[in-house]
Amino acid sequence: MSAKKKKTTRNRRSVYDKTVDFHRQTLDEAIYKIDALINSRQYKSILVIHGYGQGILREGLRNHFKNNSLVREYYSGDELNAVGGDGVTIIYL
Repeated sequence: MSAKKKKTTRNRRSVYDKTVDFHRQTLDEAIYKIDALINSRQYKSILVIHGYGQGILREGLRNHFKNNSLVREYYSGDELNAVGGDGVTIIYL
C-alpha cells in the first residue's frame, strides 16, 4: 500500500518570508532596521510587529512604507485577518 500525501493549501498572505518585532524601539531605530531588510532584497514579504501603543510606530512605519518605492504594497493585519490585527503590518516587496 502506498500512503497518500495530504494536500495542504496555504493562503499566500498567511506565510511570510521574515518576521520582525519592533516593540520597545523608537521609530528611528525601527526605520533603520526595516530599511536594511528592505534594501537587502532577500525577502518578498515581511510581517512587521509594532504593537498597538499610542500608534507612533504603526503610523510612522506605514507612512514610511507608503513613500518607499521598494515596497510594492502593505496591509494592516486587520485587512488580512492576520494574528496581531492592527498591531502588525505586512509588507510585500
